[in-house]
Amino acid sequence: MKFVICLALIAFTQAVVIKHASNPHAAVFAQLENLEDNPLGKKILDTIAIQMRNQSPLSDIAKMLQDLRENLVLQQQDAELVHVAQEADCEAEIYGYNRRIEFASNEITEATMDINKHTSEIELLQQEIDNQIIQLNILNQQEEQLRDQRAEDHAAYQEREIQTPKVVEALDVIAAKLSAIQPEADAEVVLAELERVGGENPILALVQLASTFSAEKLQSVQAKIGELRASLEQALIDDREQEIQSQLNFEAQIYSIQEQREALQSAKAEAETKIVQVEHLLAAAKKRKYDAGRELESATNGKKMKEAQCDNWRSLYARDTEQRTTEISIIRQVEQILATKLEGASNYIKGRIN
Repeated sequence: MKFVICLALIAFTQAVVIKHASNPHAAVFAQLENLEDNPLGKKILDTIAIQMRNQSPLSDIAKMLQDLRENLVLQQQDAELVHVAQEADCEAEIYGYNRRIEFASNEITEATMDINKHTSEIELLQQEIDNQIIQLNILNQQEEQLRDQRAEDHAAYQEREIQTPKVVEALDVIAAKLSAIQPEADAEVVLAELERVGGENPILALVQLASTFSAEKLQSVQAKIGELRASLEQALIDDREQEIQSQLNFEAQIYSIQEQREALQSAKAEAETKIVQVEHLLAAAKKRKYDAGRELESATNGKKMKEAQCDNWRSLYARDTEQRTTEISIIRQVEQILATKLEGASNYIKGRIN
């Protein structure tokens, strides 16, 4: 079966070759057959065949081809104008998107720098406030210690104010008693008297004991008691002066602490106010960066969409231009064939009609 088909194909091919070889219009036929491969070429040949069958004048066919060709030329010219306008639109819009992208990128960069700057400022201010709180606590502790020490010292001073006069008074009693005794008393009598007095009256016991002293020793004891009394009185005077000076020093220290505290509190309040201001600036910088980020995303997406649209326009323009160029070429070929090889073309078209 396959062999029979092959022989048939060979025979048909040889017949076509012999037919074309014997046909004086074979070249025209070949050209027109090539035009049949194009939809427009086939449509033109169909139209010409119909007009020839209707016995339309050749001038009508020529006019049809001319109108068709000129219409394609006009379409191409219009397409070129549209293409130029589209290219201008693409250039303008993409330029605008690039400007937006550049501006948004700069905004992000500047906002990021501001964010870093304000964040560092807040950290430094917070460290400053923390240090000021520590210093205020230290001052409070110092003041508390000073007040406790002052209260303790003042209480000791008040106790001395009570006890020292009593000691002076006791010395006065002793001195009076000593001045009334007779030195070199009988020791046995004195011991008997001491045993009677016992521990209930130490001053009287001391006087009784001193009565055993010689006149010279008794005088020396009286002199020592006088010196001790004078020393206690002077100590009392000095103690009062020292108390006054200690109170003055205490008040000066408290005043100095209060001045330091006020200065630290003022600096702390100023730093806290500054932090609030910088936090507002930080929030504004973050919002600026966020808005710029959204603008950058919008502009970038818009640019991508526009570039895709422009690429599509260019593809359509190139495709349509190529198609119109091909169709104009086909029409010119038909016009040329009709103008120079009318007999062959007529025979070919008659063959299509038949």
